[in-house]
Amino acid sequence: FTACEPNILMMRSYEVNMKKSGTSAPYVELDEIGISLDMVLRRTQVATPEMKKLALKQPKAAKIGKTKNVTHDLAGSKLATVHMTKQNLEEMPQSRMKGSRKQEDGEFKKKKRKVKEDGDAEKEDEEEEEAMETS
Repeated sequence: FTACEPNILMMRSYEVNMKKSGTSAPYVELDEIGISLDMVLRRTQVATPEMKKLALKQPKAAKIGKTKNVTHDLAGSKLATVHMTKQNLEEMPQSRMKGSRKQEDGEFKKKKRKVKEDGDAEKEDEEEEEAMETS
């Protein structure tokens, strides 16, 4: 839309054609396409206050109420704040590492080891059990 004179409003549609030129910037050419309209404003009349009020009236169903804790950023995406109660971490099931699990009778599981030729593996197992019991 282009307003030329106080009473004329022109509507035009253009196609942009970029052509090669001798420089790094292309040569831009505009070609008129589609419908061209020249509108002339011939008379103006200001509405009465009652008529203006009636014309600007919006139905109650069309009005959207503000929702709590919801905002929109410049990109138009919706941001919301969620309020939750504090969680009791003692009651929540937690995954434990395999090494810290206990057997049903309360003792730690023994690691399966290959038996060395000179019998040192049994001594090492006993030492590990004692270290676990003290910690």
